Amino acid sequence: MKYEDLDLENFDYNLSKEKIALFPRKKRDDSRLLIYKKGKIIDSKFSDILNHLPKKSTIFFNNSRVIKSRFFLKNSKNDKIEIFITDYKKNRKKNIVEVNALIGNKKKWRDNEIIFSKKKSILIEAFIKNEKIFIKWDKDIEWEKILEIFGTLPLPPYIKREVEKEDNKTYQTVYSKIDGSIASPTAGLHFTDKIIDKFKKVHSVNFITLHIGIGTFKPIKEKKIFNHLMHSEKIIISKDIILKIKNSKNIVAVGTTSLRSIESIYYVGLKISKKESFINIEQDIYINEKKIYNKEYICELILNYMDEKKLSELEFFSSLFILPGYQFKFCDQIITNFHYPKSTLILLISSFIGEDWRKVYNFALENNYRFLSYGDSSLLNRK
Repeated sequence: MKYEDLDLENFDYNLSKEKIALFPRKKRDDSRLLIYKKGKIIDSKFSDILNHLPKKSTIFFNNSRVIKSRFFLKNSKNDKIEIFITDYKKNRKKNIVEVNALIGNKKKWRDNEIIFSKKKSILIEAFIKNEKIFIKWDKDIEWEKILEIFGTLPLPPYIKREVEKEDNKTYQTVYSKIDGSIASPTAGLHFTDKIIDKFKKVHSVNFITLHIGIGTFKPIKEKKIFNHLMHSEKIIISKDIILKIKNSKNIVAVGTTSLRSIESIYYVGLKISKKESFINIEQDIYINEKKIYNKEYICELILNYMDEKKLSELEFFSSLFILPGYQFKFCDQIITNFHYPKSTLILLISSFIGEDWRKVYNFALENNYRFLSYGDSSLLNRK
């Protein structure tokens, strides 16, 4: 089947609300673990994951940290208005930022009106100027502190409950480090410090950073999947990571964001080989590929380029859209949760293990696995 003929209805399944985990398990590694390999399924528990990975694997985690990106402000009539910040950039002036945001109860925010909130004697105000949204505050403190004081953690829309204090801890991975995501890289929520320490004794443990944006929640509306516009994400990769990929015998991606980041590196190398700009990796870059190069060759191209340009890291944007039929270049296993029907993530899983994705998901449904962000985990071996 051609990519252009892929039909969204073929990637649907019946997910009842009872299967969606509204809260995490009390212990992170108490999660169940479904293992898929060569058509066979094993029911296990996450605390035993070390027993199911090839020795001396190279494992990649996304260490992005979720920011408290939901702000609730009021207008002069005391109507509540939500500003869900999807991105921001600081201005030259102190105590003001420009934000990209989704607005809840937008009809209550009139033209030229300032909306506001006050906590801990700090006043913040939001206003729109030249169709851009700004937030400013009246104390000489950093924006990160404003996020902490006024922001609320952005739990996914399918977790239909109020945010609780404990979510501020359980919705972050134990290795989260760099602020910037508006959704957690949830495949990593099952890891504990103890498990990671065990990994380090037998595997190469590595961290990359990809800040998850609003695109992760963007539904596919086109019946023909190929017409969906994939979101773009910024990726920063160090020279050390390229070396690790080149020398690895088995690569494990913890989560779909890690997998997309690692696979995108291949196309950076491909563009370098053609002397093209690699700043943007297009979503359909692989469609007309005629020759596949091995990872050693591609990594060597990138390393030589970095040496020539005296670079310690590469920065680029990727909108790589992995669809069934895609040939994976680097990743051998993925650790991931169970994803929403008809989503870009289900398409990625189908690409990775083929039509057996239905077999895996039916097994999980029939055996009462917990689904989505706070749900159980799986270890999938590439078909």
